[in-house]
Amino acid sequence: MLEASERIVVSKDWITIVLLIAVTLLILNRLKSNDRYYKLKNLLFNNTYINSFSKANPLLFNSFSIIFLAVYVIIISFLLFITVHLVEPEMASYDFLFYLKIAFIVCVFFAIRIIAGLLLGVLIEKERIQKHFTFLKASYLSNYSLIMLPLIAIHFYVNSTIYSYFLLVTAAALFLYYYVLLVKTNQSLVFGKSFYFILYLCTLEIAPFIIMIKYFIL
Repeated sequence: MLEASERIVVSKDWITIVLLIAVTLLILNRLKSNDRYYKLKNLLFNNTYINSFSKANPLLFNSFSIIFLAVYVIIISFLLFITVHLVEPEMASYDFLFYLKIAFIVCVFFAIRIIAGLLLGVLIEKERIQKHFTFLKASYLSNYSLIMLPLIAIHFYVNSTIYSYFLLVTAAALFLYYYVLLVKTNQSLVFGKSFYFILYLCTLEIAPFIIMIKYFIL
């Protein structure tokens, strides 16, 4: 006699919806600012975007940057979600509420870093440098999102562990490459005003990542 067994089907429809939201936001930005979008897309290969918009007003809190902020919150949250799913499959298990929890933490993380960065800039009387530095990081993160979005979309539909590791290695390597570009672009700050750069690096770059890693792992 056959016994009935409960079958739990985990829906991935929410992943498609969130990815479509990210794509819609990108399309909106492209329609509103096609020239700026095109230059940002090529940021990995040249500094035309930086040279064209580093003196824009407002520099940070404009509609183009805010929309991209939402996009890279989605992207970073997906990367963290995939990482947790690989390490602890039962913890994530394609649970939408767990993804929302990650996204909320990432939002708080970015908000604290932006506010703390601006306050630190005022405190050490380097507000202009701090805003420029934040603009560069936001620009690189926006370009990072454009590259990672299709790779993340592929991940959820090929269902391959090998591809998952390839995705995370690629994401980490690209992230480190952007940091190299960031340091290269700010050589005068790094080598000429090393005290401020080290203070900034320890306060707003290293410490927050350590806290986030401990939160997810421990």
